[in-house]
Amino acid sequence: MLYILPRSRTKFSGISSNKCLGLLVLFLLVWRSAETEVIGIIGSSVELQCDYPEEDSLSYNRNRILWQIKDKFSCYVAGYFPNENMEKHQCEEFKRRTLLRKPKRGSTSLQLSNISIADEFTYHCIIQKDINEEFQPIYQEFITLKVAANYSKPVITGPLQSGEEMTFMCNSSHGYPEQRLYWVNEMDNSTMNTTVQFTKELDGSFSVFSTLKMKAASYIKLRCTIEHKQLYQNITTTIDFKNSTNSPRIDNKQHNTAAFFSVAVVAICIILIIIWRIGKHYLQTTYTAPVEVINFQRP
Repeated sequence: MLYILPRSRTKFSGISSNKCLGLLVLFLLVWRSAETEVIGIIGSSVELQCDYPEEDSLSYNRNRILWQIKDKFSCYVAGYFPNENMEKHQCEEFKRRTLLRKPKRGSTSLQLSNISIADEFTYHCIIQKDINEEFQPIYQEFITLKVAANYSKPVITGPLQSGEEMTFMCNSSHGYPEQRLYWVNEMDNSTMNTTVQFTKELDGSFSVFSTLKMKAASYIKLRCTIEHKQLYQNITTTIDFKNSTNSPRIDNKQHNTAAFFSVAVVAICIILIIIWRIGKHYLQTTYTAPVEVINFQRP
């Protein structure tokens, strides 16, 4: 079953534009159909291919080609009817973003540019053929468009240390849809238990934040990875952390205070040494006045 426009050889003669969109005829025909799925990157262009399996070549002269959103009949994504201007029937959100490729042998395609999350639909390609001076449906295909966006390279921060425990954070942004984020301990190549939180941004994309808690160690090598299944892509960041002690201090305030007192003690010691050396030099120094010899002569 398929809902299509009333059949006509060239145009909707005697029927207004609004009525053409409203009067849909149900054809009970046996014809071929197929379903495919396409992945498109947000902000780029994607081509939806409609492959007619018969050997007959498609032609604008004897074929109608129509693209619409599945189960939406109020307007079209794009289309070609001989001697008809289809722009007036095009959905507003697709205007100036579509390009119908010239039909080749057995196939036709629609290019959709500047795609966004709002373009995620199942698109319906309908091909009609002029048979005995009437256009009849001969093929349909459903193409599901799934959009995706690359996540940014993960950023690892930390560690925050508390006693025998260390905490690392990993975050990434502007990806779509939600994907798996995981940590790997490269010391033994084990996957680690973490908490993961996704946040939906205003543009519909996602940011992800993950927290890893683990026992403190003198040497740690970690890997944070986002696995994007739609794009067959893994984005990874690795961190090497060397700790001078097995139980690092956590409280940064206490650590800074201890460092301040250490520097103060050293400074006081240096000052005392300088004073002592100056005093010692002063005590060892004597003053010798010049001797004036006076000769007295007898009268």
